[in-house]
Amino acid sequence: MKAVKIITYNPKNQKSDFEFYALSKGLNSGKPLDSPCPNCFVISCRNAEELDVYRSLLFGLWKTKAFHQFLIGSVIPYIRIGDFKNFVFEQASHLKGKEKVFKNDIRRVKTLEQRERHIHEQLLLISELKRIYIARHLKR
Repeated sequence: MKAVKIITYNPKNQKSDFEFYALSKGLNSGKPLDSPCPNCFVISCRNAEELDVYRSLLFGLWKTKAFHQFLIGSVIPYIRIGDFKNFVFEQASHLKGKEKVFKNDIRRVKTLEQRERHIHEQLLLISELKRIYIARHLKR
């Protein structure tokens, strides 16, 4: 896997077809984003396959809170671009030859998150129904 280009986001820069973004400030630093925000890094890839691999890698690193060790700042934590680049490139080189297995695991995690969201929505509906059943017997 070849190294991708990682830079700080600037709205004046041109957008390429194969790029995505990663949050650089806050406790969600490293979270992959589809659209840019003022506090993010741009990850520019060469093709769609490379984009998918790096997006999955960042998703996995963010989900496991791997970037927390690099956060600095007392009020609003942030990650330095140098630390971010080094860590991402180190993890990418560690994945060489295991991309297929890693993608399968990421797919499974995303499926589980989708199920988790669905169950959470069902629990909210059940809670609302319980409230409605009791509320209709109370005097207003």
